Amino acid sequence: MKEIWNNYSGIIAIIGYLLLLFIFLKLKKRKKPEQVTEKAEPLDLNDEYKTVAALVAAIECRNEEHRNVRVISVKEVG
Repeated sequence: MKEIWNNYSGIIAIIGYLLLLFIFLKLKKRKKPEQVTEKAEPLDLNDEYKTVAALVAAIECRNEEHRNVRVISVKEVG
C-alpha cells in the first residue's frame, strides 16, 4: 500500500482536488435564488392614489439612490 501511495500520490492528489472542485461548483449552482417574475400592468393614470404613490415612490428612491429610477408596478397593500 505504501508503495502505491508513493508512486501515485500526485495523481491521487489531483483526483482529490478535482473531486472537491466538482462538489464546490455543484453546491454553488444550487444556492442561486430563483427569480420571481410577476406580470407588470401599466399604471392607470385615472387612479389618483396609484399615480401619487408611484410619483412619491420614484422621488423617494431617486433621493436615496442618486440615480434614475423607474416604477414598474404599483400595488395596494392592506
